[in-house]
Amino acid sequence: MPIRKSAILKTRGSVIGMGAPPPPAPPPPMPSSFPNARSSGLFSAPKEARFIDWTVMNGGIIGHWIRVRVYKCPVGASKIPIAGPTAVFLDAMVAAHEAVSLTGGKPDRRSVYYEVVVEDEDMRMHPSVQLFRKYPTDVIAGSMITPGDFGQTVT
Repeated sequence: MPIRKSAILKTRGSVIGMGAPPPPAPPPPMPSSFPNARSSGLFSAPKEARFIDWTVMNGGIIGHWIRVRVYKCPVGASKIPIAGPTAVFLDAMVAAHEAVSLTGGKPDRRSVYYEVVVEDEDMRMHPSVQLFRKYPTDVIAGSMITPGDFGQTVT
């Protein structure tokens, strides 16, 4: 006589441990504009700097979109976007980053500054910037621009 599974086991088996978990819900659509824009302010890069690495940590309890741009700011001329806009959806308590190379072209370090601008939906986004000689192993000591150093700008 064949062994039969009871109806209870059939039901439990289909709920517990059977199959993959459902895929996560897709993020909401990216907003067309952001209520907050914060700037690192102008900073210079030492001669040995090869990368600007921006990082944003979502310190909130829900996910949010961010948009980041990196600018080269020559003295006496308009700023020039060198990276971005980079749009990222950050879940709660998750960080994102991008290392931007400074070696493209021939930089004039005597009169050039850089700026990182972060646009976001929530002030619980915590941006920071570091400079690297060799990414990701050789950070330039003292080059950290902390979240508290970023200033609110007009959007």
